[in-house]
Amino acid sequence: MIRNSLVIVLLVSMSLLLAGSCDFETVNEEQERVIKLVYTDWSESVALNHLSAYLLEQKLGYKVITKLTDVETAYAELANGQFDVFTDAWLPQTHQKYYNRYADSLDMISILYPEARTGFVVPDYSPLKSIDDLKNYKQPIVGIDSGAGVMLKARNAIKVNGLEMPLQSLSEKVMVSQLEDAIKRREEIVVTGWEPHWVFARFEVRFLEDPEGLFGEKEKIYAISRKNLEQNHPHAVRFFERMQLSEKQLNSLVYEIRVAEDPVQGVKKWIKQNEYVVNQWVKDLKPVRKKIM
Repeated sequence: MIRNSLVIVLLVSMSLLLAGSCDFETVNEEQERVIKLVYTDWSESVALNHLSAYLLEQKLGYKVITKLTDVETAYAELANGQFDVFTDAWLPQTHQKYYNRYADSLDMISILYPEARTGFVVPDYSPLKSIDDLKNYKQPIVGIDSGAGVMLKARNAIKVNGLEMPLQSLSEKVMVSQLEDAIKRREEIVVTGWEPHWVFARFEVRFLEDPEGLFGEKEKIYAISRKNLEQNHPHAVRFFERMQLSEKQLNSLVYEIRVAEDPVQGVKKWIKQNEYVVNQWVKDLKPVRKKIM
């Protein structure tokens, strides 16, 4: 009788231990399934960040933490492991300075967009055709935050061409506002621009010709990560490897997020319009809970 009682006690104890182990593992899995995204206050960066965060949470079961910062800090915080992924790395030229500085501590995951471009942008009615024509332009060039890659190239273009006008460092929002106001008044304006961007769909604008290649050729937008992210989050890495957008898809994503009252609503609307391609990105990547028998 005593022996039977001991057996029952042992079985109950083992069951409790196994249940506790299972609960402990589940908690650990939930704690580990956190991914941190860093992004900048540029239209395509905001759009790619919101799309990635939504799909990682809703389709892959991650808890996503995001941080808005400047581009230099984005690279630094990936390199030191504070954040996991940046989805707006313009390479090999625009962000070359930052990527080269931290390359040993970064991994290049995938190309999200293959046809990116930067340069000086003017309204289509402008008499300016080329960067060389800016020698007769006396107004300031309207730019964005000073550490942006397009601003580094803009300063170099001004120096190489011996131009004397100032380069204003403003937010993207203020720059676009000044561009819109100038177009309404049909006035001259030159801004630092990049594509993809919704202004090319909204206004009749164009890049100035760049005969010396000061802004470089077309680039690619990459998803980059801290070193060895795949060891901790292989499903997230697979997701970013699959995620590539066409010009039409990215421009429409940027636009839907811009006009929506809430960015998540813009993301949801875009996903409905692109359901097939999104399903290919997330296929077979949902979390599977491990069971201890």
